[in-house]
Amino acid sequence: MAFRKYKVEWLLLMSGIVCAVISVFCDIQSVENTTWFSRSGSIMVLVAAIVEYRLSSYVYDDVDTAAQETAKKRASMPQISDNPLVNGIFKSKITSKPQSPKSRSILSLTSHVLIISGTIAWGYGDVLVG
Repeated sequence: MAFRKYKVEWLLLMSGIVCAVISVFCDIQSVENTTWFSRSGSIMVLVAAIVEYRLSSYVYDDVDTAAQETAKKRASMPQISDNPLVNGIFKSKITSKPQSPKSRSILSLTSHVLIISGTIAWGYGDVLVG
């Protein structure tokens, strides 16, 4: 399964979510007026930003894979014409677009959602829980 490749990233995101859940529980149980939930928003944003940074390093692998696929397609393509210019133009139109795996796309989307919800918790967490 491709999710195992991103185990560290998933653990980071889950730790941010667990931190927020624990802080909500602490704020609700506390007699004093605490703001642990709004502080946990900053932790959620931080871990999600770290995950996004780690995911950005995989883009180079996607580009390299797409370049290799493009080279294979061009090498296996038969001659269209005797004119090398026509063949060059036709082969230049064959390119493979870099694509990320679905598991990484889901991870990136989850990270984006955590950044947004963490920012809202960070800014308005004291109003939401208090």
